[in-house]
Amino acid sequence: MPYKDPAAKRAWELRHRAERVARRHELRRIEAAKQAQPPLSAANIDGTGVLFLPLLTGAALAAYRPKLALGAGGLTLVVAALYKKDWRWWVVGILILALGIFFQWNNNNEKKCS
Repeated sequence: MPYKDPAAKRAWELRHRAERVARRHELRRIEAAKQAQPPLSAANIDGTGVLFLPLLTGAALAAYRPKLALGAGGLTLVVAALYKKDWRWWVVGILILALGIFFQWNNNNEKKCS
């Protein structure tokens, strides 16, 4: 083993110096490329398309049970505040609340008319 004999180790390092330097350069280049390209996550994806699903779910919930939609909209706003989400989550929460209020008001008017 070259590392047991200091002279053999030194000779081995001198023979393989170019390979080790090339490998270090390659590893640095790979590391720089990783840092330059941020990891793909939900935060990097445009959130507009991702928020249609909760909005559609909230609209369906508002049509089915307006009181549950009021709770879901309120919960969305609370989560947006606690986790410091961007403005899109606030808009979704407000829209779900508005739909819940609208359908609740509509159901109350239908009951009065009957």
